[in-house]
Amino acid sequence: METRILPPTTIVLLIASLLIMYLLMRVLFKKSVLFKIGISTATVIILASFISGIQVKLGPVHNLWSFPLQVLLAIAAYSYISRKVKRPLMELKVLVEKISNGSLNIGVSDEILAKQDELGQIGRGIMQIRKGLNEKAVFAQKIGEDELNVSLQKLSDEDSLGDALLQMQESLKKARAEELQRKEQDDRRNWITEGQTKFAQILRQNEAELEELSFHIISNLVKYMKINQGGIFMLNDDNDDKYLEMLACYAFDRRKYINKRIEPGEGMLGTCFLEGKTTYLTQLPQDYIRITSGLGDENPGSLLLVPLKLNDEVLGVIELASFHPFEKHAIEFAEKIAEIIASAISGLKVSTRTTMLLQKSQQQSEELRAQEEEMRQNMEELTATQEALEEKERENYKRMKKMEKLNRMLADEVASLKEQVIMPLDKDS
Repeated sequence: METRILPPTTIVLLIASLLIMYLLMRVLFKKSVLFKIGISTATVIILASFISGIQVKLGPVHNLWSFPLQVLLAIAAYSYISRKVKRPLMELKVLVEKISNGSLNIGVSDEILAKQDELGQIGRGIMQIRKGLNEKAVFAQKIGEDELNVSLQKLSDEDSLGDALLQMQESLKKARAEELQRKEQDDRRNWITEGQTKFAQILRQNEAELEELSFHIISNLVKYMKINQGGIFMLNDDNDDKYLEMLACYAFDRRKYINKRIEPGEGMLGTCFLEGKTTYLTQLPQDYIRITSGLGDENPGSLLLVPLKLNDEVLGVIELASFHPFEKHAIEFAEKIAEIIASAISGLKVSTRTTMLLQKSQQQSEELRAQEEEMRQNMEELTATQEALEEKERENYKRMKKMEKLNRMLADEVASLKEQVIMPLDKDS
């Protein structure tokens, strides 16, 4: 009877051992890379033990084929582990080295990315790191190019580098905002300073009459502030009846000839004059003021009334109207310009009054000189008359003396004749 080399129970036991080992490895390691290592190693051990058992039963002569077969099984297991574990690990090692050297020009093979074990997770993690670093590199580059509004998606809540970059972005945005604010403030200060210099030159170069100076001021003010209309009202106090008189009006690059009289305290402009405070309105009464152009009449969107005040004395009011709101620095500029204008107009008024007084004084001096000349001529005539009278008196005196002498001589002659007449009569008697 022939002996069987492999009883059925042995084959069933071998298959059962392999199946139990597979299930045990799957339960222990699930989709871990250790499953591949464990299943290949355990399979080689079980098969090697099975071959050794067969070789023992068959005798030492069968070592010639059993040992090489065991070696082949070991080589096969090594090849399997090398292909499934070592080569992906080496690939990942190279990628990690490149990342550690700062290179982001890397890529993980699709084979590794398709794995569901630790190697696949590492590969996908490396790709996620590469993606994150690439995004951060682009983000940093954009930030370096001054594009501060670029967005960055953090890899997770624990992304320290992402947090640091976002904090850097916020710091740069804050610094930029502060820089823009400083620049805006500097631009506004420069705008105010340049405007003050400009109007100081205008006031120096236009020492004309008050109305002409007012027109030069308001026309340049409307243009410089880029508004739509402006007017200058000055206090007319030449007589007892004091009122605000519009000296100049300018709108849409044209001079407006408008005669307007405002009583102190009348309306918003008159109230601004009395209170001596700047008034800014964005909601105006209907038809309070209309901006006239070739396209028709429109109500302005904002009105600015600035008193022309010098040493707490209000000389007039500047009225500025615009379709757009006045910014804070523009209001500040208008107030500073109003001080300069008030000083210049006050000086011009003083100069005008001084000139008028000087002219009046000169006129009075000329009249006095004319009166003095007339008086001198009268005195000369009077003196000449007096001298003539004195000469006439002297001549009359001389005549009187002569008459008196003649009278005495005549009297003497009469007396002598009388004596001559009387003496013969006496002798006859």
